[in-house]
Amino acid sequence: MSKQQIADIAAGGRVEGRYLVARKELRQGGRAGQFLDLTLCDSTGRVTARVWDKASVVSEQFAQGDVVQVSAMAETYRDELQLRIETIRALPPGAADPTEFLPRTKKDVGELETRLAEAVKSVGDEHLRELLLRLFRDQEFRGKFISAPGAKTLHHAYVGGLLEHTVEVVELCEKTAEVFPQLDRDLLITAAIVHDIGKTEELTWSAAFDYSDEGNLLGHLVLGERQVRQLADQIEGFPEELKLLLSHMILSHHGTGEFGSPKVPMTAEAIALHHAEDLDAKVNMFLGNIEAARQKGQRWTERHFLLNRALYVGPGEGESEE
Repeated sequence: MSKQQIADIAAGGRVEGRYLVARKELRQGGRAGQFLDLTLCDSTGRVTARVWDKASVVSEQFAQGDVVQVSAMAETYRDELQLRIETIRALPPGAADPTEFLPRTKKDVGELETRLAEAVKSVGDEHLRELLLRLFRDQEFRGKFISAPGAKTLHHAYVGGLLEHTVEVVELCEKTAEVFPQLDRDLLITAAIVHDIGKTEELTWSAAFDYSDEGNLLGHLVLGERQVRQLADQIEGFPEELKLLLSHMILSHHGTGEFGSPKVPMTAEAIALHHAEDLDAKVNMFLGNIEAARQKGQRWTERHFLLNRALYVGPGEGESEE
């Protein structure tokens, strides 16, 4: 089977297919003293794969980010599906587009763009609206924003994830502004739209998802605040206090220094944005991990390193809850 998708792989079966090498690590262990630990992916998911024989020699034949042709056996280890690779080789340059092997949002991108455009139009403040209009008139930025993942691994980690995450945060903030009319709605919605734009510079996704040098050294909060501040400075008459408040919301939206925010939220709009962003990210993480475990027939997920807990999946198809 030349194009076997990862989502269709079952333990005990043979696997023949083309996959993107999302992670590659030569590790110590096994009978030969070394083994090659890989994560392979396509648009339907990810799977752990191992090379046990002549690992160091095989490792020289391809790189992380390559598309490879694989022959393997699927098996389970500690209740996790993994591939025992028999042969693996890199495809010649140009033989496959690596981006076609990346996971993608399951939502309609056109619909997400429409919902975002409606949010931009709803901003009444002339300076904030002009900032947003100028931002999305830049076709290079717009292309990156629409295609970027929401993160490398944790939440919305797929092509189109940044757009999906942004729209969800915007709509959560719209509901929050209805409940708390004392909030500056225009400021809150604008900040929700731009809070993660630094990820267009922080992340790379031409092959596997990874961090750019700027992303590693500065992070998307700083990169995003810089983008927004530079754009606001170009708009005549843009109030300095409004720039300050918007910058604060971008820099504080992770909530605490532990999670990368140089400042904690110190305005009502900033705390609203932080909790809307955190809610969307956490629910996406929960749903993604629960769905992955459900596909494996598990009642509980593995313990998640960040959430520090296992998640309840519930009975599988055909099982009784009693």
